[in-house]
Amino acid sequence: MSFKRILCAVDFSQDSLNALRVSVEMTRLHCGSLHLFHVIEAQPAGPAEAVVELIQEANDAMEGLVRSSRTSLTGLAVTAEVTSGRAFVEIVSHARQWKADLIVLGSKGTPSLEETIVGGTAENVMKEATCSTLIARRNKKHDRPIETSPTRG
Repeated sequence: MSFKRILCAVDFSQDSLNALRVSVEMTRLHCGSLHLFHVIEAQPAGPAEAVVELIQEANDAMEGLVRSSRTSLTGLAVTAEVTSGRAFVEIVSHARQWKADLIVLGSKGTPSLEETIVGGTAENVMKEATCSTLIARRNKKHDRPIETSPTRG
């Protein structure tokens, strides 16, 4: 089986950074393309400025992730996107629209009370996805970080 279109869901947690490392390796192995995807789940009830600020922070975090990972991403076809909604719903929906062959995500992300009660994003993506799903677990003893270069501020 060949994975040419790999969607990597990131929430900027350590486990999702490991998922990015695995996604980069899989993308190289299969000469594919990589789409980094982040979902903003928090929906602020405040003024429109708060919503704009939250979106800007997520976009800045995604840009920082791509920038700091540029060494490992060199030579790959990489796109990145930030959206909002329910994480597992958006990941599964976007994977279908993008015609992903594989979804990669970390085993544990940023926890919420709802996830503790009804199940985590990874579990729900595995149940609902129509393509293969890889849950990247971190081996804390032997984990190697993704190659990053210092960011300049």
